[in-house]
Amino acid sequence: MIRVVIIDDETRSRETIREMLDIYCADIEVVAEGRDVKSGLQVIKQHNPDLVLLDIKMPDGSGFDLIRQLMPVKFKLIFITAFEEYAIRAFKFNAIDYITKPIDPTELQAAVEKAVNAVEESDLNKNIKTLMEQYMRPVQTEDARIVLKTADVLHLVELKNIIRVTSERNYTVFILNEGENIMVSKSIKEFTEYLEKNNFFRIHQSHLINLVYLRKFVKDELICVMKDNSEVPVSYRKKEELLRRLNSIT
Repeated sequence: MIRVVIIDDETRSRETIREMLDIYCADIEVVAEGRDVKSGLQVIKQHNPDLVLLDIKMPDGSGFDLIRQLMPVKFKLIFITAFEEYAIRAFKFNAIDYITKPIDPTELQAAVEKAVNAVEESDLNKNIKTLMEQYMRPVQTEDARIVLKTADVLHLVELKNIIRVTSERNYTVFILNEGENIMVSKSIKEFTEYLEKNNFFRIHQSHLINLVYLRKFVKDELICVMKDNSEVPVSYRKKEELLRRLNSIT
């Protein structure tokens, strides 16, 4: 019997995976579930599984943050990801098993069979390490832009010119390196996913910073000092994630 742990922040997703494993995969026993990095670490250490199905994005960090704390891994691994072209290319290039959301039962079955019969642990750990180095490396393309709509103007702004983004009630303010501020009538949440894929980091519920412009992080005071000398607060729960992100920059 293959002992499996599922780690995903979405309850329904965990339930779906468990049900599909029960129906489509023989000799599988789900021994535990985790909803984030912290609980995932606990259940893996407690149950010593043969196979872990691991979501990449979670509230307190990423699947890579979890794996980094367990290296070298002693189990087979399948990543769960939303369809992101860059991520998929990285998985394929490094021969890492993955499934995409929404989860297809045939895809899940094939991934489990492949993982169970996969490469030796030494090769798997080598592949995972290479993947993490690629995936966690901040990327911001020269010509990446965002469209910001105000009442009278459509602003086409290059991401490399944005120092930080801040929330003011139901509005979001973009602070640019040219001294200009642009306020739009959308919440910061609507911009977060796109910006985080382009080297921005949400250090606080109300603040996103462009890591290119980060001058220093004052850990004891939970303050990021930007290159324009502005000081931006970091929430306590984001401190460790920010440190991991900064330590991954080469």
